[in-house]
Amino acid sequence: MSDMLIYAGAAIVIILLIIAIYLHWRVYLLNKQIKQKQKEAEAQYHLARQQLNQSIQILCRALLERQVACAEASLRVSALMDQLSVNGAVREEFVAFDKLAQSIAHIPILDAWKELPRQQKREFELHIDNQEQLLGDFVRDAAQRMLGRSL
Repeated sequence: MSDMLIYAGAAIVIILLIIAIYLHWRVYLLNKQIKQKQKEAEAQYHLARQQLNQSIQILCRALLERQVACAEASLRVSALMDQLSVNGAVREEFVAFDKLAQSIAHIPILDAWKELPRQQKREFELHIDNQEQLLGDFVRDAAQRMLGRSL
């Protein structure tokens, strides 16, 4: 009888050991899978940041070559810096984009712009021109400094 209990106890221990090994293997595979997904997510994050930085570079070059207006470039660069979550020190260095963007942010765009009366469009265009004259040099200087730089 006592031999039977020893064999039963040994069998239970072996079964529990096999279960423990199996569960450990499953945890190992899950951790491996999680690490792989984290690597992939990090790679996608870096790719997205790189694409946003490239967009900023393209906008700055276009601005300096006068292919895009200061106001439009400022609105776009400011929004891209928001998407990049640019920190305070760097953001302060390129504050000209934000200042111009903020000064014209109230102006309707796209379909809302099309629906405006002609007189109101002229007033907004005049306001944009005034803001570009006030801040345009600062925006172009910021664009020049931003060229070749990654945020």
